[in-house]
Amino acid sequence: MLTDHRVSKRIAIIDVGSNSVRLVVFDGQTRAPAPIFNEKVMCGLGRDPDGSGKLNAEGVEMAIGALRRFATLLRAMKISRVDVLATAAVRAASDGDIFCQRVRDETGLQVKVIDGLEEARLSGLGIISGDPHVTGIMGDIGGGSLELVLLDQGQIQQRVSLPLGAMRLHAVFGNKRDALEAEVNHYLDTVPWLGQPEKLPLYAVGGSWRSIAKLYIAQEDYPISVVHNMTMPNSEISDLTKIISQQSRASLEKIGGVSKRRTDSLPHAALVMHHLLARMKAREVIFSGHGLREGWMFEALPQEVRDRDPLLETCLGFAEDSERFHQHGEELYRWTDPIFREQPSNLRRLRLAACIIGDIGWNDHPDYRAEQSYNRVVRHPYLDLSHVDRVFLAYTIGSRYTGNFRGDAASDRLLDEDTRKTGRLFGHAIRLGHTLSGGVEGILPHCELILNGKTLILRLDRTIGDLNGEVVDQRLSKLAKLMECDSKIEIIDAS
Repeated sequence: MLTDHRVSKRIAIIDVGSNSVRLVVFDGQTRAPAPIFNEKVMCGLGRDPDGSGKLNAEGVEMAIGALRRFATLLRAMKISRVDVLATAAVRAASDGDIFCQRVRDETGLQVKVIDGLEEARLSGLGIISGDPHVTGIMGDIGGGSLELVLLDQGQIQQRVSLPLGAMRLHAVFGNKRDALEAEVNHYLDTVPWLGQPEKLPLYAVGGSWRSIAKLYIAQEDYPISVVHNMTMPNSEISDLTKIISQQSRASLEKIGGVSKRRTDSLPHAALVMHHLLARMKAREVIFSGHGLREGWMFEALPQEVRDRDPLLETCLGFAEDSERFHQHGEELYRWTDPIFREQPSNLRRLRLAACIIGDIGWNDHPDYRAEQSYNRVVRHPYLDLSHVDRVFLAYTIGSRYTGNFRGDAASDRLLDEDTRKTGRLFGHAIRLGHTLSGGVEGILPHCELILNGKTLILRLDRTIGDLNGEVVDQRLSKLAKLMECDSKIEIIDAS
C-alpha cells in the first residue's frame, strides 16, 4: 500500500568541492526529496598550478563570499538543518583547517571534511537512492579525486578513492598526454575489481562527466536535455571520450554545450573515463545526477522510508502538488489491473506511476493538456527513470488526454511502435477511468473492467448506473478498438 505523507522540514546541504561550492535546499527529509533551491559558484579551490599544496587563494575568497551569501539566504529561509561537506580539495590542502576555521568565524557554518573512502561510500549511496537494486560500478569524478564503488544488488561491495580528479590532472600534467595516460593507468592498475567477469555498466557521477553528456546532447540534437539516467552504449561513449580527450580548449569552446570553466579539464576527465571503460569492458554508461548529496540525504532516512520506491514517491508528491483528487491513483491502478495482468513488473510499475499522475493536466487549457502533460513528464528533473521509461510514461500521460496523441521527437527516437501501443493502451484505460469516476475516489471499486475473450466489458453496480453515458461508451469503445476486441457495458445488481 502506498503512503502519502511528506515531512515538511527543509534541509540544506552545501558541497564544498575542488571546483565548485554548491548549496542545495531540499523540500524535506523524504524518499524523493525535491530541490527547491540550487545554486553553484565555480570557485576552483583545488586549482593549484604551482604545486604549493594549498588551496587556491583566489578560489578561497570566492568560496568565502559564496558561503556568506548562502548563510544569509539560509537564515532568511529559516532552514533548521544545514550540513556543509568538504571533499578532496580541502582534505588534501595544507591550509584546509585554516579555511574551515575561517568559514566558521565568518559565516557560522560548521564544515565537515569527508575523507576519500567516505566520499566514495556516500556517492555510492546516492546511486542506490535512485535504484535500490543497482548493480554496476559507480565513478564519481571531481576536481581532485575519482571515487569508484562496486555495487551489487544495491549493496556496496568495494570502494576506493584515487587522485585522478580532472582539475588535478590538468594542473599537474597539462597537455603532456603520455605522462597523463601513465598516471591514469598507474592508479587504475591498483583496482583489481574493475575487471569484473560481467560487463557491468558504469554509473557516471560528477560535473565533468555530465558535461560530456551535455556535449553529446548538443551535438547530436538528442531529444531529451535531462542528463540524469541518460544511457550511452560503450561503442558510442568510448569513441566520444577518445575524441574529447584529444581536443584543445579552443576546439571545445567552438563546439558549445560545455561550461567554459570546465573546458580546460574536460579532456582529462574524458581520458579517465575512456581508460576506465576499457578496464571495465563496460557495456554502457549511465549518467547520474545523484551523488554525495543524495547519498547523505538517503542515509539519514529511517529504514522504512528508504524502502519505498523513489519513482512512486516522486509521483505521489507530483500528484499532491498538481492534481484535484490525488488520492485516486492507486484505486485507478487496481481497477485497470484485470486487463493488464500478464505484463512484466517494470510495466506494472510504470502503469502505477501513470495512474498516480494521471490528472496532472486538469487545469491546463483542454487544447494543450496532452502536450503540456507530456512535456512536463519528459522534462521533470527528478524522475528516477531511464530515458526510454521516462518517454514511455510521458507518452502514456499524453495519450490519457487525447485519443490521437502522437508524441514528439523523443517518442519517435526512443520508443518503437509496440511500446507506443502499450502506452496508448495505458493512457486510454486511465482516460476511461477518469471519465467514469470524474477522478473522485470511491467510485471505481463499484465498477469492473473485464476482458472476456474478445469482449471488453465495463460492469457497473446499479447503484451507480447513472454514471454511464455517451462519453463513457465512446471511451470504452476506443479502448476496446485498441485492444482489437468488442466492447459492452453491463448494469448489474450488487450482490
